[in-house]
Amino acid sequence: MNSVKWEESFKKASELLFSNLKEGESLNLNFDGEETTFLRLNNAKIRQASTVEQGSLELELHLGQKKADFGVPLTLNQLQNEEVLKEALANLQKEVRSLPDDPFISPLTNEGTSRTVLEGELPDGESFIKAVVKETLGADLAGYLTTGQNYRANANSLGQHHWFSSDSFFFDYSLYTAKEKAVKGSYAGSHYKESELIDSLDDSIRALEVMDRDQVELKPGAYKCYLAPSALNEIAGLLGWSALSGGSYKRGDCPLADLYEGKQSFNSEVTIQENFNLGLSPRFNEWGEVSKEVLPLIEQGKMKELFVSRETANEYGLTSNQASSSEGPRALEILPGNLKREDILKEIGTGLYLSNLHYLNWSDKNKGRITGMTRFGCLWIENGEVVGPIKDLRFDETLYHIFGSGLKALTDFSEVMMETGTYSGRSLGGAKLPGMVVEGFKFTL
Repeated sequence: MNSVKWEESFKKASELLFSNLKEGESLNLNFDGEETTFLRLNNAKIRQASTVEQGSLELELHLGQKKADFGVPLTLNQLQNEEVLKEALANLQKEVRSLPDDPFISPLTNEGTSRTVLEGELPDGESFIKAVVKETLGADLAGYLTTGQNYRANANSLGQHHWFSSDSFFFDYSLYTAKEKAVKGSYAGSHYKESELIDSLDDSIRALEVMDRDQVELKPGAYKCYLAPSALNEIAGLLGWSALSGGSYKRGDCPLADLYEGKQSFNSEVTIQENFNLGLSPRFNEWGEVSKEVLPLIEQGKMKELFVSRETANEYGLTSNQASSSEGPRALEILPGNLKREDILKEIGTGLYLSNLHYLNWSDKNKGRITGMTRFGCLWIENGEVVGPIKDLRFDETLYHIFGSGLKALTDFSEVMMETGTYSGRSLGGAKLPGMVVEGFKFTL
């Protein structure tokens, strides 16, 4: 890994750009880099093996109440970088002077320095593949392993400088039966253990055996459901779509406005927080502001705080809590409860075991109502016993019911769900979530 070289490349780029600023100008920089190995599998065989080493730099130039930004690639070749960076800065300096003033721009400030290096134990490709092939012999497995180091950095011309690097991996896979039924599984983290990989694969193989049973077709209605952490992760993802945003609240399109105003409440067992101690994302945002290690959002069912960025704070006269411009979670955690893993089926009694959901969206945004579909590994349970897989259903339910009046239990265990996006580069972030049992979960189709 070239962590030290990338850090030095960012430092030299910063120094070069800052030294070429003109009077009255200030510059904010954000670096995004990675060194990643990809192994893609189909039918439990390697179909693609590749590595990616890349970096990009976002320049944000300020001049009074004007601002312009531009992105360029950053490499480990300093001479190549110098030419690209000087040209990018010159173009920005010309552009920014042609722009109108923006009354809501916040001037850059010096938010100090920090350096975080999270070292892990990454899987060796050869031994990893051997373990997968051995455990899934004869099974139709498709998926990919992504492993390596992620880098994020921020600096500005006032002396601010932050560096973050982390080791992480994820194995995202699906297993298919001869009848083309599927079970989706994943194994992710920063410290690889072959025994944990094997446990994940064994759980998926056992679940796959159930999927070949006769399909159960259910009528629309309200059912008791268990949402596994992977299913809850899809619902939690919607919280980043305006539900916890101070700006959205001020603009009148926050799905949890009634919760914030005290007109609605969640179950008293629900506590949701931003927890950077999970190591999933840097504490600094794109302006280099450093968030609290733990930011309480909802405590015992009551809304405590919304994400407020510096831009929203400036526009609406609020106090920033160092949120990112998206005003969504970067390291979300829902605290666990008391339901043990071995008691989940008993707690369901008769109802649904939902392993995975997809196609989620708001169906009535201002009322916190969401819709989506069941997906892989969703089962019908009768008297605490698995009957078989269900035909896909569409649900339509409010967050107030899911986390409030309908919530019956939270598991005593949690799972870390890492971001698995790889569009243009590996994503950072994720969530730590328990499973949950909800009574009267409504299905419409």
